[in-house]
Amino acid sequence: MSFILKKRNKLPVQVKGTLPGEDGKPEHFDFILHCKRLTQKEIDAVMKDKKGEVTGFVKSVAEGWGLVLDEAGNAVPFSNEQLDAQLENAGLPVLIMHSYLEQVSAAAKN
Repeated sequence: MSFILKKRNKLPVQVKGTLPGEDGKPEHFDFILHCKRLTQKEIDAVMKDKKGEVTGFVKSVAEGWGLVLDEAGNAVPFSNEQLDAQLENAGLPVLIMHSYLEQVSAAAKN
């Protein structure tokens, strides 16, 4: 199959993981973070930035989300404030960044 040269600006990133619940048992989650697609040059710059922070990276690429619900099962609208609140969950920014970097990259096909 040939490679179609086109600009790709958006990237839906699937984020899957667990967080410990109040009883200590893992609570599974799975959502989509709609992101800006960075170029390889931009990713290289982020990775070389010794002062950069993971949370700042996530906030710089996030543009929306899907499958994020409140306790009553209603969709939670995306906002910077809601994103900030969720990024307070320890480890979540790192999980999002790893998911982004894995899913933005070209991969070999077997």
